[in-house]
Amino acid sequence: MFYSYTQGNVGGYYAGAQVVLVEAANLEEAEALARAAGVYFDGVAAGQDCECCGDRWTRYADEFSRLEEAIASIADWRKPEGDAPVYQIVDRPPNP
Repeated sequence: MFYSYTQGNVGGYYAGAQVVLVEAANLEEAEALARAAGVYFDGVAAGQDCECCGDRWTRYADEFSRLEEAIASIADWRKPEGDAPVYQIVDRPPNP
């Protein structure tokens, strides 16, 4: 499965890729892999994000069976900013 995490334009800028697509067996694994890639949740409560803009990352993840579907779901209005791509793919680590 692929899980899509999106970030908002908090403070007028994006921090890295605007969307992180995570390959994972389930939502719990996806959240752990997303966190390892720099996604964080509850940024306002943690003091990382301002209250007026809200949390940078949404905890809600869309779920897709194929990577192509996940990429196709990214809104057309999202455009690269600077060196940051619109999306980043986080592959599931191979099983030992």
